[in-house]
Amino acid sequence: MPALPVLVETTRGGIVESVHHGALVAVTGDGHVEWSIGDPALVSFPRSSLKPFQLLPLVARGGVARFGLEPADLAIAAASHSGEEIHVQAVCRLLEKIDAPASALACGTHAPIDEDAAARLEERGEAPSAVHNNCSGKHSGMLALARLLGAPLEGYLDPMHPAQQAIRETLIDVLALDAQDLPMGIDGCSAPAYAVRLDKLALGFALLGNPAQARAGWRAALQTVGDAMRARPELVAGTNGRVDTDLMRKGKGAIVAKGGAEGYFGMGHQAGLGVAFKILDGDAAHRARSAVAVAAAQRLGWIAPDSLAAYGPRLPISNWAGRRTGEVRVTSVLDTAGG
Repeated sequence: MPALPVLVETTRGGIVESVHHGALVAVTGDGHVEWSIGDPALVSFPRSSLKPFQLLPLVARGGVARFGLEPADLAIAAASHSGEEIHVQAVCRLLEKIDAPASALACGTHAPIDEDAAARLEERGEAPSAVHNNCSGKHSGMLALARLLGAPLEGYLDPMHPAQQAIRETLIDVLALDAQDLPMGIDGCSAPAYAVRLDKLALGFALLGNPAQARAGWRAALQTVGDAMRARPELVAGTNGRVDTDLMRKGKGAIVAKGGAEGYFGMGHQAGLGVAFKILDGDAAHRARSAVAVAAAQRLGWIAPDSLAAYGPRLPISNWAGRRTGEVRVTSVLDTAGG
């Protein structure tokens, strides 16, 4: 792997203490690279940033009409949600519409990401269930696709299951991937995960932001999924402290955004430009990815320069006593946007 530039650094006492290397690329709907930092052909797993595209075959094949799906259903199916009550209710409504029990979800169980939601669950003496898993909406969408295809719900995560085959074929077609060179792994929620080039995912987000240059057969589905995410951004991530939700809110209907695990992020704009980036170390502290996403959106003119300061591009670091010790800041390489 080629050496990648530093996108974010943290300081203490005016000295750089740690750095986050990464790569970023902005691509137009016809695949032209407008801006890149590092290697635009970097191959990695987008993880949950793929969710909007994994949803496309359900929409393109008539699932909206078949199951009476609304924007909230599609937004939660594209989500990495915080496990708040609105998310749990949305997942349960989607499962009810497709006549599938929560027990069919094979995503596993974890406590809600949202600390308040987790605390309320504990106060009630309730254990988390699969519907609290941040990927339960995606899995509900996959179960819906299985229903639509007349395939069994059991085994819906098997790569050879008709639903997963339809998803794989969709990713290849929409993102212009090489079917003979598409590495596959297993995601944290046990669904198949695919590794793709950074510029290919950026292309996908350009088309999600504005489907005009997509293949004719996918335009309507891309528009429907993008519209749902923009209409219900709080379902895509959370009501508080989630950068993809807040970018879509601040974008006023022009931005679609979706984060992924291990430092991945994708976003698109109605102007027909898509961005994808990867923080190479995985960004375990969840500070670099948000700072880069906001800085890139600012530099591209998608949001005002002073917007979303809580995420960066310069963010104070304080210790447990509340004393400021340094800051998280994006580096000057991001100043080259569009240049």
